[in-house]
Amino acid sequence: MRRCRLVSEYIVGVPHGSCELPILWLLIANEALNKFGVDTEVNVRAFADDFVVLIGSSGSYHFSQIGTSALAKLEKWAQDFRDKKSKFTMFKRRENITHIPTIMILSKRIQYRKELTCLGLTFDPNSSWMPHLNKLKDKITKLQQKIYRISEIPGV
Repeated sequence: MRRCRLVSEYIVGVPHGSCELPILWLLIANEALNKFGVDTEVNVRAFADDFVVLIGSSGSYHFSQIGTSALAKLEKWAQDFRDKKSKFTMFKRRENITHIPTIMILSKRIQYRKELTCLGLTFDPNSSWMPHLNKLKDKITKLQQKIYRISEIPGV
C-alpha cells in the first residue's frame, strides 16, 4: 500500500492582525461585559469586535433611562468610543413606536435607525425580516448579473 503525503502551505492572514489579537480582544471585552453582571433589563453580548446592548422596557421613557445608564458603564470602560458607528433601534410589541428616546454616550447622541444591521443581519421594528431579505435579494441580483457578464466573455 502506497502512502501519499500532502503538504499544504498556509498563506492566508488572520482578521485584525495576528493570532494573538482575538485572545487579547476577549480579555478586553470580558472586562467590559463584567461591568453589567446579570441585570435583567440590560443584556450585553459581544461577538467579534462588536458589542450589542439589548434592553427590555415597557415604555420609551424607561428605555431612555436604562439605555443611558447602561451606556454610562461603557463610557467608563471606553474613552475612545466611536460614536458615529453606534446606533440603536427599537422593536415594537403591539402598538407603533410613538416616541424615540434620546440615548447619550460621552455627551453625544446615539443615532436612531428604523433598520439596524448587526453581524450581517438587518433588524426592523416589526421583526419581519423583510429589510434583510430585500438586501439579500439585491446582493444576489448583483452577483447574478456579474456571473452573466462573465459567462458572455468568449473563451471563458
